[in-house]
Amino acid sequence: MRVRSSLLEPAAIGAGAVLAVVIALPAALVGEAAVDGDEDPSGFALLCFVVVLLAFVAGGWLAARRAAGAPYSNGAVAALAGFAVIQLGGVIVNIVEDEPVRGASIAFSALLATASGLVGALVATRRATT
Repeated sequence: MRVRSSLLEPAAIGAGAVLAVVIALPAALVGEAAVDGDEDPSGFALLCFVVVLLAFVAGGWLAARRAAGAPYSNGAVAALAGFAVIQLGGVIVNIVEDEPVRGASIAFSALLATASGLVGALVATRRATT
């Protein structure tokens, strides 16, 4: 019996992460620009937030579909990788602008991204079996 050395597939994770970034980054930037430190009575920022979460779902879905095995692991890591790329840019901007970097907020957002990737992987595996 042959044992795989790793359950993670870089090509699947990369594809899912790229998809998540391509959808989530513009939505996050538009939401950030719309709010710009003020309250948003229109709810537009909430809509942008939902689009960002759906981007991580899509990234997890794509990674799970492309992975030969371990769809949940690949979907979760793809969403987390996409989040990390976006968040790295945000942290750099905060440091340059002398704004605080809130670790707890980053950790919570990383959990949301990972959970969204798992939802995408769940959808991908349900679709594959029906």
